[in-house]
Amino acid sequence: MTSAYPPSKVLIVDDNVANIGMMADALSAEYDILVAKSAQEGLTQALHAQPDLILLDVVMPVTDGFALCRQLKSCEQTHKIPVIFVSALDTVKQQAKGFELGAVDYITKPVQIPILRARVQTHTRLYRQTVQLEALAATDPLTNLANRRKFEEAMSQEIERNQRENHALSLLIIDIDKFKDYNDRYGHGRGDDCLVAVARILSACARRGTDLVSRVGGEEFGIILSDTDADGAQSIAQAIRARLAAANIRHADSEHGYLTLSIGIATVDFAALAGGRPDSRMLVDCADNALYTAKNEGRNGVTLNHWP
Repeated sequence: MTSAYPPSKVLIVDDNVANIGMMADALSAEYDILVAKSAQEGLTQALHAQPDLILLDVVMPVTDGFALCRQLKSCEQTHKIPVIFVSALDTVKQQAKGFELGAVDYITKPVQIPILRARVQTHTRLYRQTVQLEALAATDPLTNLANRRKFEEAMSQEIERNQRENHALSLLIIDIDKFKDYNDRYGHGRGDDCLVAVARILSACARRGTDLVSRVGGEEFGIILSDTDADGAQSIAQAIRARLAAANIRHADSEHGYLTLSIGIATVDFAALAGGRPDSRMLVDCADNALYTAKNEGRNGVTLNHWP
C-alpha cells in the first residue's frame, strides 16, 4: 500500500565518497537521500532542503562534524533536525561529546547496515511525529490557522529578524463587525461557518511564505506581515475588505446588510527607528488602538498607526 506521506529526507554529510555510497545504497529504497561532501555544503543543504534526519561524519577537513553539529543546533532553521553521528571515533568521550552537542544517536564505523536502517527508521519516525504534534499544538482546530500561541511566538521572532535586517514590519488585527449579533440571529453553527470563510479570505490575501495568519480570539484574527511597510499593509487590508464584500455573506443586523470587518494596522520601520525596538505586546497594543478607532468611526474600515 502506498504511504500517504512522501519519503523522509535523509542528508548524508561525509567527505568519503565510498561511505556516502554505502549508506545511500542501504537507505535509498525507503528515503529521499541528499548528500554533502563537506561541512559547509552540509549546512547549505540542511538550510535549503530541511531534511528529516542528518547522518554526520565527525572527521572531515576544514570543519569537522562536531563543529557542524554546533552550527546546526545554534541555527533557528535547523536546530530541531535530528543528527546521528557516524564515525570511527568510538570512545566514550567522543560519543558523549556528540550527545552533549545535541545529537540523538551515534553509530560507529564500520557501519552495520541493519543497525543503520533501524536507527534511521526510529529517528525519522520520531521527528515526523514531533513535527505533527507541534503543528497540532500551534493550530486553531476550527479554522486551521495558527493559534494565539503560535502568533505570539512568531511576533517575537519577526520583530527580532526584521530589526536585524532593517526591514519594516506590519501587524493587522482584524475583528468581525457585530459577530455576536450574527451568532444570535443565525446560530453558532453558521457562526463557525462564517469564521472559516473569513479565515480562507485572510489566507488568500496574505499568501507569502513569510506571512502568518492567526486566529487570536473568538472573532479576532492577526496577520504578521514581515518586510512590509505601511503602504503594503494597507493594500492587503483593502484587498481583504474587497474580497469579503464580494463574498456577500448576509448579515441582517449589519448597517450594510452583509458581513464586514474592522482592521487595525501597526507598522514599525526598523531602518528609521531611532530608539529601542518594540516588543510584541507594544505592537499588538498599537494595532488594537487602531482597531478601536476603526470601530468607533463606524466599522467596516481600516486604521493605521505607526510605532512609536
